[in-house]
Amino acid sequence: MSAKSDALEQAVMDWIAARTASDAEPTPRRRAQADRAFARLAACAAPRIRYFIRRYGLSSAYEDGEQACAIALHRAAQSYDPRRAAFTTHMNWQIRAELQALRHRLHGDQRRAPHRLAAETLSLGDPAILDRLVDPDAELAVEGRASDYLAGRLADRLADDWAQRRDGEWQRGKAKLAAQHSLVRRHLTAVDPAGRLSESHRHIVRRAFADIALRIDA
Repeated sequence: MSAKSDALEQAVMDWIAARTASDAEPTPRRRAQADRAFARLAACAAPRIRYFIRRYGLSSAYEDGEQACAIALHRAAQSYDPRRAAFTTHMNWQIRAELQALRHRLHGDQRRAPHRLAAETLSLGDPAILDRLVDPDAELAVEGRASDYLAGRLADRLADDWAQRRDGEWQRGKAKLAAQHSLVRRHLTAVDPAGRLSESHRHIVRRAFADIALRIDA
């Protein structure tokens, strides 16, 4: 992991330790220590939060975006299991889900129009050339795309395994099972799939997710 990811990992572990101590001994001092630990975690996550707010086109609603990200950060810290994933990956998923939901509420999930690009000739003798060429958001962008790719691969595997377990139940109707497989796969990575589904499709998705969860826990 990078130094920034390491700092986030240490910050969330410090907050978990402070929260555990506060739960065991709910005194004002312990609660203040937990609050300070979360403030340090939020400071470490601030560059990623700014990046994702810009990426989701919510700069005009920056305060709302910050509040959504704070909720996502707190939820991610509460549910974090270091045995399953790095905190950066776990946090990114939560932030993206909250911002996508916010964008949908504010703009109907409209995508930003493509930016106009302008060409510029740069002199290699310019001492500030490297500063102008370095993209400070490159690491976050790469991690975001990597998490999307890994999420897609995992969703493919979960949906395939679910369909294979159901294959024995069907003597006929392979096309129907294939359609259900596509439905489940599509909503494994959707933020709020149930709100746009018919009742029969919601039933299929709920049963599939429950079956997948049981297999994962086992």
